[in-house]
Amino acid sequence: MPKKGPDPEKLEKIRRVLKLNPQGLWVREIARKTGLDKSLVSRYLAEFLYDEVKEVYSVKGKLIKIVKLRK
Repeated sequence: MPKKGPDPEKLEKIRRVLKLNPQGLWVREIARKTGLDKSLVSRYLAEFLYDEVKEVYSVKGKLIKIVKLRK
């Protein structure tokens, strides 16, 4: 069975949340704000939105990955 493409509605939910939060968010926060599963958000960011987002690392006692839309 061929691999199914991304759900356009889910992609748009992720984009919308990132647009509303230009400072960036953790994947867990994106998942909470969109109502999507954290692993699904991670997969969509890596497979379908990789050219639209950038990952920023912040150190506040530990390494934290924050996802932002590219400008």
